[in-house]
Amino acid sequence: MELKINWHLKRAKHVRDRMLLRGISFNEFVDCFEKGRKIRQDKYIFESFWRYYSVVYEQRIYPDKELKKIYPITVKMW
Repeated sequence: MELKINWHLKRAKHVRDRMLLRGISFNEFVDCFEKGRKIRQDKYIFESFWRYYSVVYEQRIYPDKELKKIYPITVKMW
């Protein structure tokens, strides 16, 4: 299933700013989705923990298109 991260929403600008402030690269951001431990917060909202940070995101799966869309919400340090 293909992973697609949607950077076009207004809240995605917030995530990019937080990534720069915390020194997280795009590759580390993607690793968090692929390798991190995931916790469901709501029906479509998840939090993925990886290394020293976590990413909160909304995930939608479209089985007919074989597509998993990620809408990032924020990046947190822990």
